[in-house]
Amino acid sequence: MIVTSIVNQAEALRELRDELAALAELPGAASSIVQHPDWLLFELDSRTGAAMPHIVVARDGEGRMVGYAPFLAIQHQVRIAFGDHHVPVYRGRTLRMLGAGVVVSPDARVAVEQAIVAAIGRDRKVRVIRIQETELPNTLADALSASGKGFTVVASNLLDQVNWTIQPQASPAAYLAAMDSKKRNDLTRRLRNVYKKLGEQARLRIFDTPESIDQYGRLMNQVYARSWHADAVAIDWEQPERRALFTRLAAKGQLVGHLLMLGERPIAYVHGYRLGGRYVLDDTGYDEEFSSLGIGSSLVFQAIQDLIERHPGEVIDFGYGDNQYKRVLANRQTPCGSLYAVRGMRESASFQLIKPLRWLYRGLRRMRQKSAGKQLRAS
Repeated sequence: MIVTSIVNQAEALRELRDELAALAELPGAASSIVQHPDWLLFELDSRTGAAMPHIVVARDGEGRMVGYAPFLAIQHQVRIAFGDHHVPVYRGRTLRMLGAGVVVSPDARVAVEQAIVAAIGRDRKVRVIRIQETELPNTLADALSASGKGFTVVASNLLDQVNWTIQPQASPAAYLAAMDSKKRNDLTRRLRNVYKKLGEQARLRIFDTPESIDQYGRLMNQVYARSWHADAVAIDWEQPERRALFTRLAAKGQLVGHLLMLGERPIAYVHGYRLGGRYVLDDTGYDEEFSSLGIGSSLVFQAIQDLIERHPGEVIDFGYGDNQYKRVLANRQTPCGSLYAVRGMRESASFQLIKPLRWLYRGLRRMRQKSAGKQLRAS
């Protein structure tokens, strides 16, 4: 028998931290570091009241925690980017899932997931659930749709997406040997040329210990400010809550930062997290002054070899997106997307707008591609 309960206070979440962490750190239990309780607490502390925890906890007949679904209850506005415009779809209370599904040991996933879905179905206040950037099919979304509790699953990405990974490798040599020789030689040559052009002051630094986090945050703020990312998303890498989170994660070997240094100056970075046999590349960027050298993709290639060398047998997850380095370095791709599970008359009516937007956007895109093809042939 599986019994469920809801944790919706930060203090109660802190009290359960060790139990939750023990589950999240099991191989294959969590989808990424964002499902770890330390990350949940960081989200709450840094948002200062803008979100509340909503953790559906499952226990067996003896009271042992066997799984949990980590959500944040937020006021959320759904707007779909359509060209230069954002089409409003919905505004209201939403459960934002952290990660892709239930945190549970793989051998117990089906039973625990069903119990948690039943608990969500009984809570009539839950009308909109957001699951971002998940591999498809998503078993939690499918279970909600099939639960008979009125949920409909809606894909919010206008185009199909792909998630890119490197499947477990025994060593960097084994990873390289499996590549096409032209690709392998090209990657190796590009990395060698980057260091040759930068000169003797160029070196790789790795930050993965609690003692290194203060310096890491300071250097990341320097290089991040000179990257295009700073204009898109403002991040303070020395924010006290972030620094505390990184220190805790580094103490458990769950954070790895790779920085390409030119003397004392950071000029490129690869930032990621390890959990349960999976490394997730969270962000990569570089100083725009050095963009012509290709330092960003070369550092990713070097960082991957370092990760495989030190942590053989782990999945390396690049996430979704169409970046060229992902296509070149990954050896597996799976469909992915962002989903909403919706019920209720008003909510369902609002989200029905997305389907015709997807149809129209794809049709316009096909027309543009067809027109571009004709112009190319004519020239």
